[in-house]
Amino acid sequence: MFLEWASIVLTVLLSSYVILIANRKKEKLSCTAGKMISMTNSMMTSVTVGTIFGIFFRNTDLTIPTIISMTAGIIIGYLTGKPLSLMAVLEGITAGIMGGMMGAMLGIMLQETYLNILIYFIDVVFVLVTILLIKVIDQEVSKFNKNEKSFHSI
Repeated sequence: MFLEWASIVLTVLLSSYVILIANRKKEKLSCTAGKMISMTNSMMTSVTVGTIFGIFFRNTDLTIPTIISMTAGIIIGYLTGKPLSLMAVLEGITAGIMGGMMGAMLGIMLQETYLNILIYFIDVVFVLVTILLIKVIDQEVSKFNKNEKSFHSI
């Protein structure tokens, strides 16, 4: 039970950090980058939350874990995409819906013996994808800064 809650806390902290970075650097991010950032953040969050809540509610049906994880994905997609563009919001919301359904199905279908292994695996993948996402944001910002410098030198 501790591992599941630790995974949820890790997910909330990292997805909130991505939202914060996207908000701070919104002027330097293109619409395409914004859509990708919103989609990635909401998809990874909703898959992780869906898997965990699927494990929590494994003795019931898919309704509750699906609703919880889709709602989390929609909220994260909206918050990540809102400062960037309306297209980024839509991309994030739809990715959150899809990830929420997939995560809940995965969590409920697991056998009892492999629960912890999958939680560790999903957490590692979540952290690695978040690190890559932060690197993409930094790369987009540096590309913007480079283009801005070359524009001013003309």
